[in-house]
Formats: sequence, structure tokens, C-alpha cells
Amino acid sequence: MRKILSSIVAMCLVAVLFAQSVPKMLEIANDLYQNDRYLEAIEFYERIVGIDKNNHFARFRLASCYHRTLQYEEAKSEFVRLSNIQNHEFRARSLYNYANLLKQESRFKEADSLYFFLISVPDAEPYLVELSRKQREGCQLALRQEKADRGFSIQSLEDINSRFHDFGAVINPSNNQLVLASTRKLAGSQYEGSQYEGLLPDLVSFERRSNNRWRSSSSDQKFSNLNTQWAEGSGSFTKDGQTFYFSSCRGQGGADCGIMVSYLENGQWSAPEFLNDYINEPGSENKQPSISATGDTLFFVSNRSGGNGGSDIWMSLKGLEKESWTPAINMGAVINTPENEITPYYSSTFECLLFASDGHVGYGGYDLFAAKGESFFEPQIYNLGDPFNSTWDDTYFNISDTVGFLATNREDHEILNINYFGVSNERLFLSLLISGESLIDARLASKFKDVQSLDLVTFRVEDYAGYDLYEPIRPSKPKPKILQNNTTIGEISEYSFERLFFSYGLSDLRPEAQSALASLARQIEGKAVESIEILAFTDSIGPTQANIILSKNRGTAAKDYLVSLGVDSAIINVLPRGELPSEGVNDHWFKRILQRRVEVIVKAREPLNFEVALPYIVRKTITVKRLATALGISEDQLKQWNGELKTMLTAGETIRIMPDEVKDTPVSLVVGEEDFTLFVSGGS
Repeated sequence: MRKILSSIVAMCLVAVLFAQSVPKMLEIANDLYQNDRYLEAIEFYERIVGIDKNNHFARFRLASCYHRTLQYEEAKSEFVRLSNIQNHEFRARSLYNYANLLKQESRFKEADSLYFFLISVPDAEPYLVELSRKQREGCQLALRQEKADRGFSIQSLEDINSRFHDFGAVINPSNNQLVLASTRKLAGSQYEGSQYEGLLPDLVSFERRSNNRWRSSSSDQKFSNLNTQWAEGSGSFTKDGQTFYFSSCRGQGGADCGIMVSYLENGQWSAPEFLNDYINEPGSENKQPSISATGDTLFFVSNRSGGNGGSDIWMSLKGLEKESWTPAINMGAVINTPENEITPYYSSTFECLLFASDGHVGYGGYDLFAAKGESFFEPQIYNLGDPFNSTWDDTYFNISDTVGFLATNREDHEILNINYFGVSNERLFLSLLISGESLIDARLASKFKDVQSLDLVTFRVEDYAGYDLYEPIRPSKPKPKILQNNTTIGEISEYSFERLFFSYGLSDLRPEAQSALASLARQIEGKAVESIEILAFTDSIGPTQANIILSKNRGTAAKDYLVSLGVDSAIINVLPRGELPSEGVNDHWFKRILQRRVEVIVKAREPLNFEVALPYIVRKTITVKRLATALGISEDQLKQWNGELKTMLTAGETIRIMPDEVKDTPVSLVVGEEDFTLFVSGGS
């Protein structure tokens, strides 16, 4: 009897110890996961699910870790197990992940059927349903072109590729050498990557022998002045080969990326210098530059505020002085999606932007796309199709004279290698590539371009050994939160507050703008706010340089007012953007009112639920009393939202209205941003 009691006591003690250890192990595992240390996190998640088989959160995280560390069979097994368990919050996400892995293996019909099933799952989140519809479109695209012979071919660059990552190949016009980034061991010191064993990438050059055969360069024109122990890669030469723009990441593990420039002087590359803050905006990652043939337009990748989410493609124009780059312009929501757009290449001869994306409809992983149209902001988007795209990652498309390059991991599903293809005439080649009859179905007018992505279950592999320059920038948009034991597990989230509008040519805050900022100051008091970013714009009238200064003054005015209300100056960053580009609406004086604005973005580690007003433009002269009556509110309410209003409001003035307290906003009197396009196109 005593032995039985002892056994029972021992079993109870073990159960208690296990119960106490699970929360602690979960805390450690989640911390490792949030810091991208997936291999280490796996050990803890495996222990947790071994103890508590019903811990669906830990099992989902375990499957995600397997996925991100290229252990695909283990990932599929865990996702399938979760998919077969009814009534838990990770079932739909697990189905989605499993379908993505099938798609990645070119099992398009099976993946398509799973996406179709997921659309009908009652408890599937709306964004997951939309993503599934988008993925079905990608499956259909792949099936249509699976057996098409389009007459294009690509080959592996055997003399160049190593058992390490090789990517970003371009031809140096000054000596016709091939320049690329590689994580192989080179002369000089290189730090190891932060996530796996392996080195951070450096620049390396090769010289041509014959018939696209290459060997290590023996020229004096090497990159010893450019390479550091940190990460360098992904460069672009000007047409004359005298200037080289490239990425350099000089933080721990290859973070803190910026764009540098070096000049060819007396046969040697000069000590590199970072470009100005309009390119390398403080607090953001900036990399993968591509310079136009004219040398006056720079395309690059950044995660700065004001984008569409994830990494976006931006462009900047060169001023009159050397490297005097103007505020960067986002390439717009047709090109950039809420997911990641990377590795831009601008073809000046064809006036076409080529880039990689995991946000547009594609085969899987990163696909290569072309944006071609009369405007940067209204292009048609084309999937380049087979053989340029696969179900894995296809990136770094570039054409250098008569040869083109891309980087892909389709061969071993992990290491990026360089492939090449012949180009007799770049303009003709790209014209055939995007307009051939077999590619008509790949011309995308996708309704999914604005779908929100789910960061925790993206279908591509996000992490490579020592390959931080290629790895897409972590999205700064709000991420879906996973709740476990009433604790939110997540990173810094980003919240858009109200827009503030300005009078023509002025930077003074209007009364309604002051009211909006006062509301913001009240609502963030006592909150764990990491930073407040103020994006400032002007309309397109006036000299470019003057508009840059004006946008900075507007942002500074907003910052100074917040500081006067007690907000810490150290957390407020003013980001002048200059002129706001036109995007699809003909010029109109009401439109220019909307362009003269400041956007306020708050970043915080805790959930924020802002009470915000919507901006409206007064369409015609009207008294405050009549407008309040038309809105069904009192004059005092209108003044409370907008500060000291004049008795008479003139056409073009902006006002703030709290949407929950107004039953109707008559478009005949005021027009909101959502009504603006119809108002302009239809006239008044």
C-alpha cells in the first residue's frame, strides 16, 4: 500500500513539474521564434507537444519552424495533423500552409482542391479566404502554362555557382567582368550569419573566357575597398561603368542595410559612401539598388513607413548636384503589395520595371514580374512565366548587354544559384517575353493585389544560411496576434492615425489639424509607444527642391505641436517626402488639397484602438450652422472636432467628422476621400 501511495505521489509531482515547465518552455520557445532562431526553438516546441499533445499553438509554431528551416516533410506532417483536428483556431492556417507546400512541389491540382475547400471552412478568417482565392488563381496560372513551350531557355552558370549562395549578377561595363554577391569564403574577414552557420555575403568578380565560361578575376579592379566583414551585395553600375551602387548591411547578422556608392578612379574603386537620408532613411532597411541607364533614377527596396507592407520598391530622382537624391517615391499599390517586392531591375531601353514578388499571383515562392505601362503608377503586371519562374524563389532578374541573369533556388530548394540566358536585343526580348501569345493568361489584373498577407504562414522559405542581404525585410505593418494564456505574442505594430491637411504653400497647422494632434496626444498618454513617424507631402506645383523644404516644414510643425502637448520629442521622426505622385486620377484642385498633407503613424508594442475622425472637403461655401444641421449634429460638436471654426466655410476647406456620430455625410456639401475619385471624374 505504501509503495502504491509513493507511486501516486511521484506521478503527481511529475505532473506538477511538467505543468510548471510547459509555460516556462513556451516562453523560451516564443522568444527564440520572435528572434528568428527557429532551429533552437524547435527543440523546445518538440518537448512541449510531447508533454501536452493538445497544445495546438505550440504544434503550429513547431510546424512553422520546420517550414522556415527547410524541413518540409516534417512541416507537412505537423500541418496535416493540425488540419485533421476539429474546432481549434489554427486549423484553417494549417490547411493553408499544407496547400502552399503542395503548390511548392508543383502539385497544383491537389493544392487547388485544398484552397477550394478552405474557402468553404466556416471559421476561416476572411483574409485567409482571400489569400486562398489568390493562391487558386496562381495554381490555375501554372496549370495553363505547365506544358507550354515558349521558346525561352535558361542555364545554370556552372563556372560561377558554388555550394554557397550566389546572387545579384551584373556585368561591369568598364571591363566586362561579372560581379555578384556570394556567401562563399573569400580573402579577408567575413562575419558569420546570425541565424545559421555560414558567412555574410561579399562582392566578388569573374572574367570571361569564352562562350559564357568564367574564371576568378585577376584584374586590379577588385572590390577590396568595398568589402567589409559585414554583408555587401546586390549592385548596379551606371552605363559608363564609372559608378557602382550597392547594398551594405553593417549591423549584427547583416542588418541595418543601406545603399552606398563608389567611383572608379585610376583603375580602383574608391572608398564607398552612404547615399543621403532620402535614400537611407534612418530607422529603415534600404538595399538592392538599380540605377537607370541615364543615371538619374534609382530604384531600390525599403521597409520605410508609407509603403504597402513588407518590403516595397521605391524610386528617387537625382538632383543637380552629385548624389543629391530627392525624397523617395513609393512605386504604388499596383506594383507593391502588402507582402514583399524585391530585386528591382529597370530596363531603360524597354521602359519596363522587372522585379520579384511573393505578393502577386504566381507559381509559388518568389516569382519574377514585369511592370509595363504609360505611367509608373498605372502599369500592367505580367508574370514572366516558365522557364523564368518556378514554384521556388526566382529573383535578381538583370540584363547586361547580350546576356541576362537571375538567381533561383529551384535546384536544391535552399541555395541560390545564378542562371543565365541569351539576349540578342533587350527591347525585342522583353517585348516577346511579356506579349507573346502563350503569355496572355499571365497578364495580371488581379483583384487580390491589395489582400493582406499573413506573416506567420507565408508560403515561401524566409530564412537562408548567412544570406541576410537577400532575405526580405520584416514587415512593419500590424501583424496578426496569437493569443495564448491571455498574453499577446507579437512584435511592434504600426497604426495609422489621421491625415492633416495644409493650405497652399503654407506649413501652419490649421485648427482642425491641431484638434487631431491633441486627440492623438490624449490617446497615447501612458501607452508603450515606440515611435511616431510623421510623413509629410506637398502637391506637384512648384519647384521640386522648394517642395522638399515645404514638406519638411509641415512635418516639423506637426512634431512641434505634439511636443508642446507633452509628447516626448525623442520618439517623433519627421520624414519629408516632397511631392506626392499622381496615381490614376486626373489633376484637379480638390485633388491637390488631398496631396498637401501629413500622415501620422504610431508604432507600439501594445494594441492601440484609436478613435479617429475622417477628413472631408467642403464642396461649396456654406455656414457652419447649415453644415451642422445637414450632418444632424450641433455646432458645438463640429467646433469640438475642428477647433475654432469661422462662421462661413469656403470651398476647399477641410473638416474633421467623427463617423460614428454622423448618420449621413451629404456629398452635395462635403466630399470624403472615399468619394473623391467619383466626384472628380463626374464633376460637380
